[in-house]
Amino acid sequence: MLTALDQIANQNHLQLVKAVLPYVRPDGQKMLSVCIKMMELQNILRFYARGDYCVSACAVPGEPPQLLDILADIRSYCEPGEQEMIDQCIQLMSAMELYSMFSQQEPSADPETHSAVPENGVPEGTVTERMERYERQFMDQQSGPRQY
Repeated sequence: MLTALDQIANQNHLQLVKAVLPYVRPDGQKMLSVCIKMMELQNILRFYARGDYCVSACAVPGEPPQLLDILADIRSYCEPGEQEMIDQCIQLMSAMELYSMFSQQEPSADPETHSAVPENGVPEGTVTERMERYERQFMDQQSGPRQY
């Protein structure tokens, strides 16, 4: 899988030339490898010289990227152990965001029924039931289409 920068650098069928590299005589591989890298560098410089171009994964220009999106993108370039660590980070961050949503809810209304909180100040349902409701709401928000 190629990154966005690799796609820019590997124009002019450089991937095909790289695939042929193992079949070139050993004394020619070094020179061909250097030539390939020089052509990649030229392609990158040409891309940025054309004007106001940039490599961007943001849906809205100028909007900072979300850490969860960055982690999801780099995950595919990691080894299995690293992927597992990234998965754990993503799960932890999702849980923290869910907790944040739960703790920021207005105490004056129950989000499911939109009814006032009883006089004792405790919304209806157990903490587990409320967390499950908030988790469903959070997952519904996260399941929207991703834009790159």
